[in-house]
This record gives sequence, C-alpha cells and structure tokens, in this order.
Amino acid sequence: MITFQNLTSGINPENTVGEIVANNYNTAGVFRKFNLDFCCGGGISLKKACSDNEVDLNEILAELEKLQIHPSTGSENYLAWEAEYLINHIIDTHHRYVRIKTDEISAYAQKVAAVHGERHPENIQILFKFNDLTQEMMVHLQAEEETVFPLITSVSQKRKRGEEITLQEINKLKNQLELMVADHDGAGQLMNEIRDLSNRYNAPQDACATYQILYKNLEGFEQDLHKHVHLENNILFRKAEELI
Repeated sequence: MITFQNLTSGINPENTVGEIVANNYNTAGVFRKFNLDFCCGGGISLKKACSDNEVDLNEILAELEKLQIHPSTGSENYLAWEAEYLINHIIDTHHRYVRIKTDEISAYAQKVAAVHGERHPENIQILFKFNDLTQEMMVHLQAEEETVFPLITSVSQKRKRGEEITLQEINKLKNQLELMVADHDGAGQLMNEIRDLSNRYNAPQDACATYQILYKNLEGFEQDLHKHVHLENNILFRKAEELI
C-alpha cells in the first residue's frame, strides 16, 4: 500500500523506490541520475536503497523536492489504469519497441565488434551479452503475450462479473508472476553488465559514427527497459496480485 506524505512537503523515505516512481514517473530521472534501480530493485525503501548504494538520502530528497512533485495525471497516471488497458499499452509501446530495436542494435554491435574489437575488446562482450539479452527477451515477451497477460485479463474480467477465481487460476498466476519477475532480474543484470562494459555508454575518443550510434541506442534501450519493467513489476503485477 502506498502511504505517501503530501508530496509538496516531502517524500517518505520508508516508501519503496518502486512506489515513488509508480506515483510519479518523473522521479525516475532523479533515481537514474543517482544510479538507483527503480524497476528490478524497486522493492526496497528509498532509505535502504540510498544506504546500500552509498547515496546521501538528504541529497536525493532535495532533488526530488526540486521537481515540485504532484501526482501524475492524464495519460501518465498508470496507477489509475485498469489492468487490461495497461497491458495493451505495454504491448503496443514497449514490446513493439523491443522487437523493432533489437535487430538494429545487434547489427550495430556486430559491426563495432568486428571493426573495433581488437582495440576495444569490451565491444565483443557487449555483442554477446546483447544477443543473449535479445534471445531471453523474445522468449519472455512471447510468454507474457500468450500466457501471463491473458491470465491477468481473464482474472480481471471474472472479478468484474463477480465470478469466483479458482485456486488453480490463483496458483498459476502467482507462479507466472514469479517467473516474469525473475526474467526481469536477469535482463536487468545483463543490461547492467553492458552499461559497465560501455563505460556508461560513453564512447572513446576514437569512436566512429557507428560506434557512437551503438552506445546511444544501448542507452535508449536501457531507459525503455527500465520503464517497461517498472510498469510490470511495480504496477501491473501488483494489480494482478490484488485481484487474487
């Protein structure tokens, strides 16, 4: 349960990072600036996240205050969206993005590894890790679209009709959500490794245009992945848990 203080007077450090971002996605930029994980690692309190990552809590609270935060409204109020609507948004926006960008980024990574791999061997590792990430995500997207999302939709519709949810449905949904979260953790770990290998997506001085484009695309892919996982872990899956 989200127990925010009045956001104009401060954010409660005991709320989880995921809850804070779920209430207002504009805060994601602050957490990204301080390298705090708000998607896969969003289940811990802001206070603990700062302690674990040696970030000054007062400093990050000051940054959040500068935003003059108010609850999200309109199209960004994901917490107010019904599960089915959020599912459609995730598929149309984030699943579509992954399917469009993975082949493009992989082609850039392959070219950079071939041309610059001898002088900058980290790019060979980036290629392998991104290809591993791509394979895992394609399986994951299919599992969500064919199994997990239809199950959430079915349970949601049954609740609306006042029908009983069977124990089999409850257990299946719980198990599927656990699998999806584990997949997210794996994807997040691979993306973290790619970020470290790329020096936080900072190309060296001798980088050609393709080299720079690759790193910009990898950074954009990570940002989309963070929002994608956040919408599922911290909002959609919690809505699903409330249904059962």
